[in-house]
Amino acid sequence: MQDSIYKGFAYLYDALMANTPYEDWAAYINTTLQKHLAAAHAPIVLDLACGTGSITTRLAKMGYDMIGVDASVDMLAEAQQKAYEAKLSILFLAQDMQELDLYGTVDAAVCVCDGLNYLLTEEELLETFRRVKLFLNPGGVFIFDMNTEYKFKYLSSSGGFDGEAETGEAYSCDNTYDPATQINQYSVTFYSNDSEPFTEVHHQRAYPVWVVKRLLAEAGFGAAAVFSGYTGEPYMEDELRAVFVVG
Repeated sequence: MQDSIYKGFAYLYDALMANTPYEDWAAYINTTLQKHLAAAHAPIVLDLACGTGSITTRLAKMGYDMIGVDASVDMLAEAQQKAYEAKLSILFLAQDMQELDLYGTVDAAVCVCDGLNYLLTEEELLETFRRVKLFLNPGGVFIFDMNTEYKFKYLSSSGGFDGEAETGEAYSCDNTYDPATQINQYSVTFYSNDSEPFTEVHHQRAYPVWVVKRLLAEAGFGAAAVFSGYTGEPYMEDELRAVFVVG
């Protein structure tokens, strides 16, 4: 994981991501989990790269026993505060995805908002899949999304993007994509009401769907269903986000 990111950003993240459709994503995940799981108890669900816990807390409110894992202690601090304010009992662990080490197994795992794109080599992605598989109960399900190459090319051709929160925080992002390496670079400058502007550089990699499926198979997973975002519709090549459901 890239060490210099999600530090100052962590404290602005929720304000700047206010328009993210977390409610829709959580509803889709809930429906998919109910379709695949037959647990007699409240299912234990791992939220991998949980960030500030926006999905973790929503699924906890739906009755799932949640574990949130993220490499950024700053993001986890925000997640813990969110859970505390909602009076939710959630276990949060500061771990790199490739070194996932839980205290027991889980019934399902989720990873939303392109967390897996931060793994920049096939070896890193494969090892993460292996770790998830290791801690997933038989009959369990893994739901995750990834940004597509189409999205990175689109952002790069448009030059970048910016946004502003209702509370006044803002960001400006310069975006470049290298088709040869499939690496996308976001250079993001943040503007806060309480501090001087600062910049974080994020890198994500685009993985073709067939590569992801191959790596899942190498990690011991079964056949993956792939959808166009959180719509339930079959994946199309011009989608910005691919959603994988695999057991």
